[in-house]
Amino acid sequence: MEMIKWFAAIDTHSCGEPLRIITGGLPQMEGSSQQAKAAFFKQHFDAVRRQLLAEPRGHHAMTGAIVTAPVTSEARFGLLFLHQEGCASISGHGIFAAVTAWIATGQLDASDAAEGVLIDCPAGTVKAYANCEGDEIRSVSFRSVPSFVFAEPLTAAVDGIEVSIDVAYSGEFYALVDASELGVREGEYPLHKLREWSRLIREEIRRQLDVKHPQHDWISGTYGVFFYQKDNREPNGLVFRSTAVFAGEQLDRSPGGAGACAHLALLYSRGRLSQGQQVIYEGITGTRVAGKIAEETEAYGYKAVIPQLTGSAYVLGFMNFIVDPTDPLAEGFILN
Repeated sequence: MEMIKWFAAIDTHSCGEPLRIITGGLPQMEGSSQQAKAAFFKQHFDAVRRQLLAEPRGHHAMTGAIVTAPVTSEARFGLLFLHQEGCASISGHGIFAAVTAWIATGQLDASDAAEGVLIDCPAGTVKAYANCEGDEIRSVSFRSVPSFVFAEPLTAAVDGIEVSIDVAYSGEFYALVDASELGVREGEYPLHKLREWSRLIREEIRRQLDVKHPQHDWISGTYGVFFYQKDNREPNGLVFRSTAVFAGEQLDRSPGGAGACAHLALLYSRGRLSQGQQVIYEGITGTRVAGKIAEETEAYGYKAVIPQLTGSAYVLGFMNFIVDPTDPLAEGFILN
């Protein structure tokens, strides 16, 4: 067997959402910004994304990350986020997992992480904190980029049902939809329908709204649809069941990272959430993340907030991959 390529990775999951951190087989990404590094990766190494995230080495739900040198003076490192369609500007579960893996492998000191470390992402710089007890990493929190409601609610017929659609920005643009309006009963996750509805919702937004970032021309269009539903099992607190369909038809196994941050911005803008008040999101797997508004701010001409999200991640294993040139499926494939 001839071996022409070798890659190393750390496999992780955050609340059930898989993340493969590529640690070997790639050079340093060139560029003076994280977006420039992402563009360099796409131009020169996008085949690696397909090889390591798609089948047979990965699967349709797999996501990835690359740790880079920082691009700002105070940041500890940078992150690029990968999915089945390309690169994302931010990923909540990716930040949870990368910080956890870097502490677990000794590349980030737990005491430093407890004080807070800055991480450069294509959408901007975030600050992450680790909560550790001895050698155990209990959780990771991060303060995200400025997030805001982008437009007034849209009304659209989705699968013959009239629903209200909000669009908010949290490093990517998300459509926010109350799943109850689509007839979803409490506690249900109709996975096939969520994917179908997500496609219809994104198509409807394209018809009604020009979704573009005010300054960053590489961020446009609706990246994902965040489905939420008030959980009435805990009437004394703000608890939502949630998931997201992102990057086409990838279904988030976690309760949501950037999608949850977008929803926090929506709740705050409607006066349903006070600064510092906790919101719990529970995902498909029953795992939870906690969110709150850390501060108010202004960004890009919008009244915005800085959301803070807390969740857990776990290291699954250390992977080595090769590419055999005689393998007819060496470049990977995806079956939805």
